[in-house]
Amino acid sequence: MKHPTAIQPTVPEGGCSLFRQVLDATPGSIEPQDRRSALARQLREQTGLDEAGLERLVRRFYAHARLDPDLGPMFSAHVSDWEAHYARMVDFWASVGLLAGRYHRNALQAHRQLTLRPAHFARWLELFDQTLQEEVSPQARQHLIVIARRIAATLSSRLCAD
Repeated sequence: MKHPTAIQPTVPEGGCSLFRQVLDATPGSIEPQDRRSALARQLREQTGLDEAGLERLVRRFYAHARLDPDLGPMFSAHVSDWEAHYARMVDFWASVGLLAGRYHRNALQAHRQLTLRPAHFARWLELFDQTLQEEVSPQARQHLIVIARRIAATLSSRLCAD
């Protein structure tokens, strides 16, 4: 693979993530039990993201990834039920991107069985960003790519020996 080997999360333009901006702008008068739904509503409004859009994003990303010479064989070897995988990934992105709270698995554990290198995460980010550009608004792209970079950096640092 000819991709970069170190994954570093980057700070978005403006200095903080959309999630942090929304969190900071949420009135303190909102009751704690209502805060999550208020934040989720604001994230949806500011990004234009919804469940249907996340499903399109996930399906298009995997259409690219399954054809990729670096990532495709890995997915083929480890995913047998694609519909279940798509549903799980929509739940994941809805949870981390829109605070849906539906994904309750351990992503680190799910990837432990794979032989991953930092270049795999760099390629994943490259394809994911390409798909974001094809499928979502610029605001949604910025929001999700910040999250994706953090995920890639965390998984890479914990799962890759080199």
